[in-house]
Amino acid sequence: MCFEQRKGRKNFPRFTAQSTKRMQTKSTVRSSQGYSLLELVLVLAIVSVLVGLLLPKGFDALRNARIQQVEKTVETLKTAITEYITLPGGNGSLPRTEGTGVPCSGAALSGATDVAKGNGARLDTVLLAVGKLDRPLSLRMGSQFYVSTGTGNEMAWNQALQAFVMTPDAAPQRNWSAVTRVEARTAVPATAPSAAQGGNFRLDGVTNRNANVVVAYLVIPAVPATDAYELALSMNAPQLAPVEGAACDIGQVAYAAPSNGITDVYVYIGEI
Repeated sequence: MCFEQRKGRKNFPRFTAQSTKRMQTKSTVRSSQGYSLLELVLVLAIVSVLVGLLLPKGFDALRNARIQQVEKTVETLKTAITEYITLPGGNGSLPRTEGTGVPCSGAALSGATDVAKGNGARLDTVLLAVGKLDRPLSLRMGSQFYVSTGTGNEMAWNQALQAFVMTPDAAPQRNWSAVTRVEARTAVPATAPSAAQGGNFRLDGVTNRNANVVVAYLVIPAVPATDAYELALSMNAPQLAPVEGAACDIGQVAYAAPSNGITDVYVYIGEI
């Protein structure tokens, strides 16, 4: 009776302190060996897929932020220019800052070439001088250069004289042509918007600016081709969608065909 009970009894493994220690040692050795090659390949594949999915979305988000900043800046400039035109003591127009007819005071400055005066004058300088802009322009799109090149003093706006001046009087040697800026010039309707450097825009896709008006525009140098295209796509009317990689001659945004992946962008602000 006792033998049968003993015989039928199940034999469970007996764990001793020594056997438990051996098992822990084996587990430690296995974990110290790290991941297998297959596990590493799988992890890298998953990371690559996630990067491929998320990275373009991150770039798109940054580009959209740049475009929205430009659009808000243009609206701010429209308000500033409207307020400037209505200033007491003004002449109800905009001073030209590029091309012919840049208003200057002083024999040396007035006698300088149109190119030199155009390089040294900016409409945003005028708006800052009369308090219609709170701060200098700063955009995350394009070259993002905000310092002129060259030597000598800067041209300054004198609201009482309605002219640019230099102290002491001299021919301008500073150059702002590679900087994001606001300009104004007499319209050049005979030139395509992509080549007019802000002097012409076909807002409805067909009609050129009148030769008698002064056009105000924002210049953004060295804009990546994709940014230029997306900006035009956002700011132009749907029926005026640009062709990617080509010059843009229609709508509020104009630019030449990108070269080496970049192009200078001109954005219409207004005219008078």
